[in-house]
Amino acid sequence: MATDSQMTPLMAQYVSIKEKHKEDVLFFRLGDFYEMFFEDAVEISRLLNLTLTHRQGTPMCGVPYHAAKIYIARLLRLGKKIVICEQVGEISHGKGLTERKVVEIITPGTAVESEYLNGYTNNYLAALSVSRGKVGFAYIDVTTSDFCATSWPSSVTADNFSKELGRCNPREILLPLSLKNNQEIQAPIAAMPGISVTYYPDWHFSFELSYKKLVSQFKTANLQPFALNENSPEIPPAGFLLDYLEKTTNTSIPHISSIRIYHDSDYVIIDDSSRRNLEIVSNLRDGSSRYTLLECVNYTVTAMGGRMMRAWLLSPLTDCKKISARQTHIDFFVKNRGLLAKIRENLSSVLDIERLAGRIAMDRAHAKDLQALKASLASWLLVRESLLQQDFAQIPSEQAQEIIDMVQNAIADDPATSLTEGGIIKDGWSEELDRWRRINGNFNEILEKYLEEEKKQTGISTLKIKYNNSIGYCLEVTRGKLGAVPEHFIMRRSLLNADRYTTTRLQELEKELTQAETRINELERDLFIEIRNKLKNFVPYLLKTSHEIAYTDVTSSLAHAAILQNWVRPEIDDSVAFFVQGGRHPVVERHLPTGEFVPNDLALFTEAQTEKETSFALITGPNMAGKSTYLRQNALIALLAQIGSFVPAQKAHMGVVDRIFCRVGASDNLARGESTFLVEMTETAHILRSTTLKSFVIMDEVGRGTSTEDGLSIAWAVAEYLLDVLKCKTLFATHYHELTRMEHPALSLLCMEVSEQSGSVVFMRKIKQGASENSYGIHVARLAGVPQDVIDRANEILAHIQSVASSRPLLTSSHEIPVLEKKEEKIKSISPGLFSDEEMILDEILSCDTDEMTPLSALQNIARWKKSLSGR
Repeated sequence: MATDSQMTPLMAQYVSIKEKHKEDVLFFRLGDFYEMFFEDAVEISRLLNLTLTHRQGTPMCGVPYHAAKIYIARLLRLGKKIVICEQVGEISHGKGLTERKVVEIITPGTAVESEYLNGYTNNYLAALSVSRGKVGFAYIDVTTSDFCATSWPSSVTADNFSKELGRCNPREILLPLSLKNNQEIQAPIAAMPGISVTYYPDWHFSFELSYKKLVSQFKTANLQPFALNENSPEIPPAGFLLDYLEKTTNTSIPHISSIRIYHDSDYVIIDDSSRRNLEIVSNLRDGSSRYTLLECVNYTVTAMGGRMMRAWLLSPLTDCKKISARQTHIDFFVKNRGLLAKIRENLSSVLDIERLAGRIAMDRAHAKDLQALKASLASWLLVRESLLQQDFAQIPSEQAQEIIDMVQNAIADDPATSLTEGGIIKDGWSEELDRWRRINGNFNEILEKYLEEEKKQTGISTLKIKYNNSIGYCLEVTRGKLGAVPEHFIMRRSLLNADRYTTTRLQELEKELTQAETRINELERDLFIEIRNKLKNFVPYLLKTSHEIAYTDVTSSLAHAAILQNWVRPEIDDSVAFFVQGGRHPVVERHLPTGEFVPNDLALFTEAQTEKETSFALITGPNMAGKSTYLRQNALIALLAQIGSFVPAQKAHMGVVDRIFCRVGASDNLARGESTFLVEMTETAHILRSTTLKSFVIMDEVGRGTSTEDGLSIAWAVAEYLLDVLKCKTLFATHYHELTRMEHPALSLLCMEVSEQSGSVVFMRKIKQGASENSYGIHVARLAGVPQDVIDRANEILAHIQSVASSRPLLTSSHEIPVLEKKEEKIKSISPGLFSDEEMILDEILSCDTDEMTPLSALQNIARWKKSLSGR
């Protein structure tokens, strides 16, 4: 970089501004381009595939001003922050340096322009702080005014932070500098690489400053209306979010008028691992919504409804009354299908009123936004008329009509988006604007009228109006009429056959013509801003209306899904029961031909079980028979029921669950030094530490990542703990058939039905009582295309292993297994190993390669075998 003495004034100006924004990308306005220099130019040219040029050895690249939003959107998706530096002054006498200053900082979490946003996903900015043994977490979407916060003890930070990040999926997060090396904070962030992270000195997260900021924003004496006090851990991150937003957007945010404090008990707790495994809103393959639960239910037709649908799926309710209220509205649409079709058609014309309201509040809305608002409210009023008999439409319509009338009368039908181009305000809204438009558009008629007045007053019938580039408009009098020239005529030029004059009135008219276009643009801008300011008073109403629209859209969408897919309304109560008749996996069924999916039942804690109350279903069966599908479908049915939706079943009755855990499959995390089995055990440990009596747990193949004996022991112990201590609703799938020998009054054995015919195996996809005796793994390997030689050898090895194992079975009854006694915690007995020492040594002798064995190694092996057999 050049020294200060070598720099041009322009580059010195750039460097001085860049110095204040070292970590951000500076878009520096030069005429019709935003330019970038030095390191910014090198990096951005690579990211955006722009041409990198050099001027006097300085790297530089640029993007056109009119297309800047396209490039900014791409940078935001890459997690970059963009500083917009505009020309704010004029060059004095055509010379000198134009004044420039930063007018806005656009970050992934503060973007408000529609070009930067996904309409069907909230754009959350989050913040976290730790103090006094508590963690405060807050997040906000400035485009919709959605502002939420929660807290938890710092001792459970790792689990809770991961869960909250998964719930809101923020684009950007602000953290205290002291947490930069905190692994409990860094690990969940590392698992979500799309988040932009910025660290600030800890003093930014001040209780006192944040409390004052929140009180000032909400215009209240204190924060008690929001269930907060001066020491609430939610205060520092929430207050800092508001301060950060105002500084980056460089505007006020009056539409942020409240904050919602929530707790774990308000929603079903679904940890991040379970959320991913259940593929609720994104799949495990590419992170898209294909093959997810969201895809099965999301028939919303508005952006607001799409965002609300995601929020419902990620935060199922635990309050029976609220669930029932949603069910009633969905049921209304299911029973009134003609009305449903009409409402969905009208809703499809409703644009994003929620974000339009936010843009109005932040002075970002242009004239086309107001026209979009008008059209959307008009469509909503048509929907509202159809719902007046229901309790959907509770917000009065008078204000909506007032907004429609204002925009209809004031804003042009096809207005410009720029405030400097004109063409925004309708004729008839402003008398002054109409006068200037008449001057600009009908100046010849005005001149003709004036000319007729002068002819009549002076009696000069040959009087003409001429225009000359040097003197402008003038009145021309021929030589024969010079004697009739009145005193108010001012001589401008004498010609051979005529003289030319002007008048005070003609000069005024000419001046008005010269100023007309400028005055029109100024007036239109001022009038538009005045109209937009008036609409600010309606922002709270618009936000409430947008919520009402979104609710109608979501409930009608769920009704549409229920009709299309033949779902039923479940019975929900506060019991611990879980009964599903003819349950189906919504995602799998959607992607199979009609009628091909095989429904299955499940009954836990139901009155139909007269002999015992089953809480734990142990499920065995071969690979590909449908165990994992059966597990997941019941978890998804529980989730759907608690968002208020109908469910894919013939009949369903279930008690509200407080947590849903899904431990199925695992992958290693090499970056954190975690093997597949460690990840599996970590997830299992979290479930066993967090589950309550009202939880719903599904576990698939616990213990498969280690040796057979270790894995079986762990699976057995986990199953017992769930049965004896936690006693929650559990579906436990396993290939350890030895587990079927467990005995417990709350245990039910289920297996996947298989039909063997003429040496071939047919998976029936049907659950039945009992235990499976075979995993049919070799059959699955054959289906996968494993070479026949390998299949034949596998069958030989399997036959040998089964013959050896049958001579000494692993377990004869559950009484040989250590039994957990709650008070004494004693071990009743210890079972023998999988194979006897004699069998293991015999197998080792038979597998020895004596040709490759040295005398010393042979003697060492014999000594070891002798020691093992003697028990010493």
